[in-house]
Amino acid sequence: MEGGSRDYQQVIDQALQVVYSHHHRLISQLHPEAFEPLTLAQLREGPLGRDLSKLAKLARGEVRESKEQVLMAIDSIVQLLFWPAASDDYTVPRSFWDTDLGRMLALAKFKAFSSSELVSIGNAAQQLNVTRPTIYRWMDDRTLSYVRDDMSGRTFVVRKDIENLKRVAAELGASEAS
Repeated sequence: MEGGSRDYQQVIDQALQVVYSHHHRLISQLHPEAFEPLTLAQLREGPLGRDLSKLAKLARGEVRESKEQVLMAIDSIVQLLFWPAASDDYTVPRSFWDTDLGRMLALAKFKAFSSSELVSIGNAAQQLNVTRPTIYRWMDDRTLSYVRDDMSGRTFVVRKDIENLKRVAAELGASEAS
């Protein structure tokens, strides 16, 4: 179904319920009396619910938002979903982007960028003089930001990240030469 006509409410509600159930599980181990039961309507009104609703509107093309705000909202959501307690970092499995929620977030992210800010994976590998698997590894470890176009199924790397890596490599090369 095309992003412009998609109703993401069920996707949003499922994400809210997943996060809420994890919250309940953690609170029940920390201090069960602190748990406050919340309705789905209350969850929708909270910061996570508002972020998810805003991203759904972006994915449908109903609103525009600054790229920074879109990226912050998406990062906040994936941290909630994938950052385990007592861990120093988190990893978003590539398979997440094939779920309904992942596709909604990816489409909102894609719409936040202009096409001139994005580079194909092959082009990124060529510019950085590395293999495509290296690009994928850097995408997984968040060295390179990337965006998926749900309509075409293509994945693009953010040009600014490629330029930053090239600059760092040039600086390292210059310092090693001196």
